[in-house]
Amino acid sequence: MPSPFPDPVSPYPGWTRREYRLSRPVTNEDVAAFLGNEELYIRETAHGPVNIIHKYGLLGLHCIVGESIIEVWFTPDNGAYPAGYLDALLSIRFD
Repeated sequence: MPSPFPDPVSPYPGWTRREYRLSRPVTNEDVAAFLGNEELYIRETAHGPVNIIHKYGLLGLHCIVGESIIEVWFTPDNGAYPAGYLDALLSIRFD
């Protein structure tokens, strides 16, 4: 299955990209829950609008409503902390 993110765009130089398969497709409610007090950015792509949420400078979550794959960007300089934070975010919505 091809990635819904064929042309990745890093939010910051040097950030690392990973794709995560979820247990179900992303909904508008998931985007709202991930958003919290952060700003939502939207990038139009051939696969649909990509919802981009930057979480406290630790993660960049890129998700398309209706897709069960998300793209996550993070800085390797923060060690394992971003991975733990991502696990907590995803477990709340997708377990």
